[in-house]
Amino acid sequence: MLTTLCESLAIDFDVHVVCGQPNSPASGQSFATTGIERHNRVTVHRLKHTQFAKRIPAGRLINLLSFSRSAANYLRSTRLSADCVISETDPFLLPIVAAKHARRVGAPLVCYLQDIYPDVAEAIGKAKSGMLTRRIRSALRAAYQESERVIVLGDCMKSRLQSAPWNIEPNRLRVIPNWADCQSIRPIDPRQNEFLRRHSLEGRFVVMHSGNMGLTQRLDVLLDAAKNSVWPDRAILLIVGDGAARGELQSIASSLPSDRIRFLPYQPREQLAESLSAADLHVVSMHESVSGCLCPSKLYGILAAGRPVLAIASPDTDLVATVRKYDLGAVCAPGDSDQIAKEIARCAHDPQLILDAGSRCREIALAKYDRPMVLEQFKSLLHEIVASKNASAVNTTFGNSSDGN
Repeated sequence: MLTTLCESLAIDFDVHVVCGQPNSPASGQSFATTGIERHNRVTVHRLKHTQFAKRIPAGRLINLLSFSRSAANYLRSTRLSADCVISETDPFLLPIVAAKHARRVGAPLVCYLQDIYPDVAEAIGKAKSGMLTRRIRSALRAAYQESERVIVLGDCMKSRLQSAPWNIEPNRLRVIPNWADCQSIRPIDPRQNEFLRRHSLEGRFVVMHSGNMGLTQRLDVLLDAAKNSVWPDRAILLIVGDGAARGELQSIASSLPSDRIRFLPYQPREQLAESLSAADLHVVSMHESVSGCLCPSKLYGILAAGRPVLAIASPDTDLVATVRKYDLGAVCAPGDSDQIAKEIARCAHDPQLILDAGSRCREIALAKYDRPMVLEQFKSLLHEIVASKNASAVNTTFGNSSDGN
């Protein structure tokens, strides 16, 4: 998504990206492991940092700290000029680094939050609330309060930052959702879907979770639902992707009937339309404790594919609000495997519900979350910020620790 955003902004701006090593380089693409290169009009400044396996918690933390330090040293030594400095929140310390650089070069700062730390780590038990998390939050709050704008993905994130202990001024916050490319991700009729044929899924009611298998989704509850006696005989739970929780989930799944659940790896981007369209019902699940900390970006690809959503999340999330407002599927409380199984059974026995909700999903994707529409919001915001500073030449600097160009 960062690649898409930067390439779009490069039409109007001179975009520089300070980043690290990509976790999953696109197949067949080469990149400079360090130094400066150009990619589709974007100037990429790639830095060295540690690359321990992400599955190892300590290694992941060392990677984040290593990149933050590399970025701080690089920006201090190069004094890379900018008319606007934009910081992502991966790693979570990056806004602090970006704020120092923005002050150094006299540029306005924009913080672009995909999630809110340390709140997420506290919510899922990866960090204990205490002096350390309070100091991190205090330093991040200072960076956000220095920003011209703090971009968040939904109203629930905005509400969290407006409230204690953050107390960010509302006029600094701007909601810009993530997006889907509705041209490349489109509904594919099951009769023409090669993904269904490749995996012998014809005639099954496919319940799919596609994306990261982390601790914020509580997918173990979804597996419990698949054990329930009301789970439809023809339904299959297809878990597509990877993540820190995959091994544990596969261990739990070993006690289930072999025809009830299946794991598949991440699918190639060019085949997303097929894989996402293969589901009769998509699951988007959020741990109840992370409400307001993030908004799952997988929702938008699902909507683009014209498939209904089973939202397993708290009622105060943008996810549940969106599904309910536009009648895009069904909603369940987190942790309630019985209710989840019953909702899946209800959907499996009502093909018209699936058809109608899927049509509404595609309509909403085109009307609210299509890529050009959302990217234009981002572009307009930057023009507004740069114009307010009377900038004549625009140099936009991004920071991100792990994703590619």
